[in-house]
Amino acid sequence: MLLLTSLVEDSLDDGYARAAARRAAGEPPSRYGPVLLLAGLVAVGLLLATAAVQTRERADTVAEARDALTAEIEDRSAANDRVERQLDRERARAARERRQQLRATDEGATVERRLTRLETVTGAGAVSGPGFVLRLDDAPADPSGADVDPRTDQSDEGRVSDRDLQTLVNEVWASGAEAVAINGQRLTALSAIRSAGEAVLVDFRPLSPPYEVTAVGPDDMRATFVDGFGGSYLAVLRDYGIDYAVTDEDELLLPASAGVTVRYAVSPRRLPQDPDESSDSEQNRESTP
Repeated sequence: MLLLTSLVEDSLDDGYARAAARRAAGEPPSRYGPVLLLAGLVAVGLLLATAAVQTRERADTVAEARDALTAEIEDRSAANDRVERQLDRERARAARERRQQLRATDEGATVERRLTRLETVTGAGAVSGPGFVLRLDDAPADPSGADVDPRTDQSDEGRVSDRDLQTLVNEVWASGAEAVAINGQRLTALSAIRSAGEAVLVDFRPLSPPYEVTAVGPDDMRATFVDGFGGSYLAVLRDYGIDYAVTDEDELLLPASAGVTVRYAVSPRRLPQDPDESSDSEQNRESTP
């Protein structure tokens, strides 16, 4: 209670009170006051200048590190692309030589036709033929800034997600497609369409919009897709501002998948389910002449 009373009655600091008393008594102000004020301003200015210089140096260092990392990523991505193209050329050369060797005999030609069918189904070989291309792009940025992610200047509702691509690709397969690719990435039975942050991954490879779903299949494939659930799903996406287009193509070339691993399965021998069955089998074998 005494503290509250003191604050109310003596709200002015003692230093202000003494300065007011000196002015009332006619005492001249201290001649060191302007000097101290100037020294304080100089010190504050030096402090701000030092902070600005350090901030600029730190920003330059961060920018240099970011530019170096970006350049390294671009160089390694270009190197990976060159190696992948070289791998595709070597695969194509090996496939041509294999076909030539197999076609030398009738039995080999039969094996070659079966192998070609299996490569088409599994994605291990390139496929060409008529089909259609589905092109999807994110909605444009909202100029009003409403419901927009400040990091990307785009709305989450207007962005093509991994689930959208999963649904549409499944509908493309259901429409009779023989081979499907997204932005040149061939899809197989083991392909995964996922997301990592804001990026869409197809077989762990990041893709950026616009997304092109390329499909090779029968002539009625596009009509089946557009008239079915795929077309209805695209209409819903357009309500969110996502633009799309479906165009027919007379000749499309889908590359082989780089992630196909050949596995071999062996049928195991039939084992008895329980001891009684095993003993019955032994008795039957002993009683058989």
